[in-house]
Amino acid sequence: MNISVITLLFCLIVLVEGRKVHRFRLQRRSHRHHKLPQPHLHLQFRNALRRKYGYTPLRTVNAVQVASESGKGAVLSEALINSYDTNFFGLVSVGDQPFTVQFDSGSSDLWVPSSNCEFCIKKCGNKFFQKSKSKSFRSSGVPFSITYGSGSVKGIVATDNVGFGDLKILQQGIGLVNISDSCSVFDGIAGLAFQQLSMTRSVPPFQQMIDQQLVEKPIFSFHLKSGSSDGGSMILGGSNSSLYYGPLTYTNVTEAKYWTFRMDGIEVHGKGSRRCDSGCKAIMDTGTSLIVGPVMDVLYLNQAIGAKHNATYDLYTVDCDSIDQLPIMVFYIAGKEFFVKPQTYVIVYQDFCFAGLIDMRGLDYWIIGDVFLRENYVEFDWARKRIGIAPAV
Repeated sequence: MNISVITLLFCLIVLVEGRKVHRFRLQRRSHRHHKLPQPHLHLQFRNALRRKYGYTPLRTVNAVQVASESGKGAVLSEALINSYDTNFFGLVSVGDQPFTVQFDSGSSDLWVPSSNCEFCIKKCGNKFFQKSKSKSFRSSGVPFSITYGSGSVKGIVATDNVGFGDLKILQQGIGLVNISDSCSVFDGIAGLAFQQLSMTRSVPPFQQMIDQQLVEKPIFSFHLKSGSSDGGSMILGGSNSSLYYGPLTYTNVTEAKYWTFRMDGIEVHGKGSRRCDSGCKAIMDTGTSLIVGPVMDVLYLNQAIGAKHNATYDLYTVDCDSIDQLPIMVFYIAGKEFFVKPQTYVIVYQDFCFAGLIDMRGLDYWIIGDVFLRENYVEFDWARKRIGIAPAV
């Protein structure tokens, strides 16, 4: 049974409200365009996720809005791709060469494959950067190495002009990847976290957009959709109030590295299962498809859902015919309740269904990924260091 859809994490999107709006619409890509990873890559995904958050990889894993001053900008609309409802990515240009990238609030670097990455080109079929085709390219010769939930990459730091549609960042720091250990449905990654997290020691793309007055507000937002040819959008430079219900609820960033905040609790509705009851650390990560938490908390919540542990894949499975009868998950943030329906938190692959709530041994906080963002609109306020959340339309 092939359930490799579980290894497809990541998402992210781009959109903006106001006179200087930068919008990326999402479109769903047919499953025929990419081969699904093999089931054994689920462990590789977990180990890579451990490395991304500073934990030692394991051989096995236990079961048990105020606007800024107006800058310069233009309106753009660009199609994005939704792959399996678990990967959301879009087009950027580096030195006027097009690449598909995942937009990741859990990292801070922008990288694409170089012409020296034989694995990227021959094994993965990725597009690769050709420095001879760019007059604005500059190489520093400084090496870098980054680990993500999807794997690790190594290469050389450089600078070049980077375009998000008609929005062009001048001399953006980039990583040119020479070595990679895994394939993805996209070519590279564009990190949207803070500079402290940068492994190339470059100013992150969104900070550059602010500094170069390319966006109207120091804000970017995400509106993800499930099961639709329109996969949603990411807004650069503001928010779109037509994409969410009611006002945004704001919670402060507690550490400007990842988008870290304090979560008040999480539970399965009506099951007396609340965890993180006295509050706990959480990270809003568009580059992770699931909800990741401490081992015992995840075990407790999956039991409340009625999910059973599958030792083969180290996942909590449910009866595919029972999804509509499963309870809602509730996230308590800044004194408000945010909901995720079972139709969203259960990942369905053919006749195999599992809860999108997994553990990571040694983790004592939560990573809030796309399972949450596919039901809740999220605004990232760079200047005020806060996150705004509202139920998505």
